[in-house]
Amino acid sequence: MGTYDHKRILSDWSNGTLTADMAIGHALQHIAELYELLAQQRKSVNDKVNHLENRLNTLQVQFDRLTKGVSAELEQAKKPASPAPIIHLPEVSAPQKS
Repeated sequence: MGTYDHKRILSDWSNGTLTADMAIGHALQHIAELYELLAQQRKSVNDKVNHLENRLNTLQVQFDRLTKGVSAELEQAKKPASPAPIIHLPEVSAPQKS
């Protein structure tokens, strides 16, 4: 489906060398080309959006994992240190004087 450049079509129309039927044919061919370009662009944009959504989901999972880890560390740091263990030693009595 070949057609002339739009500038040449407009020039031929203004010079009177292009009939109305020819102008309509060229216009329809240009419209078809525009629809094809639009479809290609939509596919390209959809592919990019899908790629970005997948990347965002991956980053969100990593962010959630990091946030959970940091929260756990902060909670651990807030807990008071455990007291020293209590050791029960046997009672020792002082030696008795006889």
